Amino acid sequence: MASDNISGIKKSGLLGVFLFPGKVIQWVMYMSVGNLKGYGAVRQQTRLARSPFMTWVYSLGFWITLIFIILGNI
Repeated sequence: MASDNISGIKKSGLLGVFLFPGKVIQWVMYMSVGNLKGYGAVRQQTRLARSPFMTWVYSLGFWITLIFIILGNI
């Protein structure tokens, strides 16, 4: 059966909540490969979408951006 967990990270609890935005970003990247032209671009985006390290990077970037948006509106 197919899995929607593209990056392969299996965390739950508070860490799972922290990593959720990164998993969503990677899933969207993986599903939008059809819009790219060229083998190299497809391979690059697929590689980024399947990287556990990039899950952490995307999640951290999402939460930092969210904190700046919230603090900027106070």
